[in-house]
Amino acid sequence: MKNNLNHEFYKFWHQRIPLYGLATLCILMLYSAVSESGVSKMMIAHGFALGQWVTIIMIAIASTFIVMEYQNNTIITLFYKSSNKSSIYFAKLIVVVSYGTLLVAVGILLTFVLKVLFIGNRYSWEVNYGQHTLIANLFFNVAGSLLYMIFIVTLAFFLISLIRANAVVVGIGLAMGFFGSGLSNFVMSALPGFSDVIKWNPLNMINIINQLSNSRMTQFSSLSDMELVIGNIVYSVIFVIIGDMVFKCRHV
Repeated sequence: MKNNLNHEFYKFWHQRIPLYGLATLCILMLYSAVSESGVSKMMIAHGFALGQWVTIIMIAIASTFIVMEYQNNTIITLFYKSSNKSSIYFAKLIVVVSYGTLLVAVGILLTFVLKVLFIGNRYSWEVNYGQHTLIANLFFNVAGSLLYMIFIVTLAFFLISLIRANAVVVGIGLAMGFFGSGLSNFVMSALPGFSDVIKWNPLNMINIINQLSNSRMTQFSSLSDMELVIGNIVYSVIFVIIGDMVFKCRHV
């Protein structure tokens, strides 16, 4: 496992993917800052849409990191060098999740920089916004973004191992990111008698990005903060287990 992990880290950081991801995050967060009439407390609390942008970037990176092995036929070499396919799968997963965590950390730093550049000291980090201080809101939202990042990466790994079609996986991920919450809420409203079951659907898990800082979001998700945390973790574990099984069983 250690050798596979070192190999995957080396391979990942010697590609252009990490730099593209970081550059894309910077551009998208800057876009968030300039696309509105002014930088608001809400924009700062959400890290200039950090959670949304990280989700989009990580969908593409996670699926690409797996599918390129099949496209370049290097997966055969990997299987030849390591008889344990699970160790390859988990090594890749750890590398991508670690990168996603780094991306979130860079996003936090960039949030502070953009705040200073665009509004200076207009809003103190200690000022109240909603139910918490501005800085507390930011870190609650970052915590939610981290959990959902793990959810979306494990889902992308599972899907790309299953269908090996990068465009399809990215499309599914984007659809979940942009329409998942609304679609989940619509189905729960249309079938109120089954809402206690439907509320646990995977589309609903994206609400964790915003709800940890705003308990009023429970009216949309119908789940408490702890239930959302548990739901994201459980789904991530399920995706990892099934994804690993598919990865090991699929023929090259």
